[in-house]
Amino acid sequence: MLSRLSPLSALYGRAVTWRARWYASGRIASHPLPLPSISIGNLTFGGTGKTPFTEFLARRFRFEGWRPGIVSRGYGRRTRGVVVVSAGAGPLVTPDDGGDEPVAVARAAGAGIVVVVGERRFDAAQRAAELGANLLLLDDAYQHLAVRRDANLLLLDSRDPFAGGRLPPAGRLREPVAAVERADAVVLTRSNRGGPPAGAMEEIARLNPAAPVFHASIRASGLTDEAGARVETAEVESRRAISVCGVANPAEFAATLRDLGLAPEERIELSDHQHYGERHLERIRSTAARTGATFVLTTEKDAVKLAGRLGLPILTARLTVEIEEPDFFPFLANRLGPRPEPGPA
Repeated sequence: MLSRLSPLSALYGRAVTWRARWYASGRIASHPLPLPSISIGNLTFGGTGKTPFTEFLARRFRFEGWRPGIVSRGYGRRTRGVVVVSAGAGPLVTPDDGGDEPVAVARAAGAGIVVVVGERRFDAAQRAAELGANLLLLDDAYQHLAVRRDANLLLLDSRDPFAGGRLPPAGRLREPVAAVERADAVVLTRSNRGGPPAGAMEEIARLNPAAPVFHASIRASGLTDEAGARVETAEVESRRAISVCGVANPAEFAATLRDLGLAPEERIELSDHQHYGERHLERIRSTAARTGATFVLTTEKDAVKLAGRLGLPILTARLTVEIEEPDFFPFLANRLGPRPEPGPA
């Protein structure tokens, strides 16, 4: 495959492949974590539904009596070091300090779920344990090989599992498709949007015959206002709105709005993890004024950055995740082992 890549893509592919091999061989050390852990990651730069999936896992494990701690790098934040985004009772910091996705998850997940960010996942994990977590969910950690995990979940978009097979700078793959071999399980997300293309399942089985493959649907579950209260779509579907998003897959957000029966007058689509400066806010306001829109539709991670800044009501499209196979959570339970007692919260 590398021979058909551009020179820059081939160089990138070799570099990340050798890095993974050095970790696998022990030439670069990886460190054990203080608690049972699940890594949730992907092969692409965004677009697989990783954030709602992580929130879904956190909620489910909390229901089963665990105290989950979500650990991530906190991409897009303007701070360094370990930052406690939530000690289990909602966000303590802004998206600038904690990252948009961690703050959004802390807001949506509710009580009992710790969220900590840090460049070094090991340090962030230690802090989560100190805050009383007894299970670590390592968000976006498939390529973070410096820490060991009990279960390595690889999320692939069901419709395009390998993102066209192209590495940077031409494509969206973070590493070559052969990295599927590191997964303990593969989850095909957005299976409700369509099945994988011909040959994809065979390729997954060839690369990693031991990994079970699960299917997850990700659907729109409704709208919430800035206070988190549910808003019925029937209340707003006849009113004019615009949509705003800064995500890796804006077409998916547009599809979510269609599923809710909403048709914005105009869509503003910005870069993933967009920092909203005054020029962005003014663009949103002027677009709303020009189209006669009376409110803004957006995603969860954009909502935490726009709240209180537009002078317009903001409604957030919420997502829900369902796993098709009943043996998914028994599989994870077997990987994790007995639940340890949580430390002091």
